[in-house]
Amino acid sequence: MSSKGMGRLKKTLWIVGSIVGLVLILMWMAGTFRSKIQPEELPEPSERRLASGQATAEVHEVMEQVVETFIGTVAAERKTTVAPKILSTVRRILVSAGSSVKKDDLLVELDDRDLRSQLRQADDALQAARAQLTNAETYYKRMKEALEGQAVSQNQFDEAKTQFKVAQAEVSRAQQRVEEARVTLSYAKIAAPIDGRVVDRLAEPGDTVAPGRPILALYDPSALRLEAPVREGLATGLKVGDPLQVHIDAVNLDLDGRIDEIVPQSEAVSRSLLVKVGLPHQAGLYQGMFGRLLIPAGERRRVCMPEAAIERVGQLQYVDVVGTDGVLEKRFIQTGEHGENGNVELLSGARPGEKVVVRRSSPASDTTF
Repeated sequence: MSSKGMGRLKKTLWIVGSIVGLVLILMWMAGTFRSKIQPEELPEPSERRLASGQATAEVHEVMEQVVETFIGTVAAERKTTVAPKILSTVRRILVSAGSSVKKDDLLVELDDRDLRSQLRQADDALQAARAQLTNAETYYKRMKEALEGQAVSQNQFDEAKTQFKVAQAEVSRAQQRVEEARVTLSYAKIAAPIDGRVVDRLAEPGDTVAPGRPILALYDPSALRLEAPVREGLATGLKVGDPLQVHIDAVNLDLDGRIDEIVPQSEAVSRSLLVKVGLPHQAGLYQGMFGRLLIPAGERRRVCMPEAAIERVGQLQYVDVVGTDGVLEKRFIQTGEHGENGNVELLSGARPGEKVVVRRSSPASDTTF
């Protein structure tokens, strides 16, 4: 045999040997070469029965008031912004965020030099108009006496009378300009429109402000309310004046409120109506706080049992249900919310009327089967 043929034979034998070795390993892992043990029947577990004197409790139903919670925000019933009525420069701001103010307290002073100059000019024009009126009145009276003595013509008298009436009109217009200048000058001092608290300062001295541009934001802290979107199915059963409970998380405070307003428009996305509940005056409440609106939503039946009857293994929960002749049956259960007097809501695993064994150990401790 040639060397080339010998090489192919060796390669073939190596492949065959590898396959045979792999098969033998798989057979060994499967237990082919181990002796078999004949199966035996294990004894059935003995029945567990209720021990003498062991405490039991009955799974029972209760009727409870269902209260739905809706998230809301504390808002001011009365809030406003302070803005100038004229274009000017801020000279002084007498308050800052957090300041408490009374109605008509001075808040902002604007630069009034131009306004004072305009008032002086208007006052000077009024004095000149009054002087013209005095001259026109004197001339009118003299022409009237001359007309009676037939020393002047009717046309000359009518001209004097016209000049007198024009002078009167000029004085009236000058008085109006003075009054307008005084009113405009008063706009340089901005007072608080309400009793309240400053929540934002939107300008600083030296800033140029335009009519309508806010300088300060205020709200009345004595008139706060919780505004919360409520699902329309429940909101349509509410009316203005209904009492509702409100909880403010930040200060852990429960308040008795009354509905002030229900916005008569449903949000298309959330299908809810905005309900505004007035709150009593309370120290420590601020606009923008997080709150919860609690609304009664009827009654429902709940299946309950003592929490002391529950055993836990990891995240699993089970109870021993007392069957006929005191035989105990272990059942896995699911629980819901905790109730009063050590009870817990039972979602599945036992029915009302069945009895369960009450444990002596703490229901929170882990145990084993």
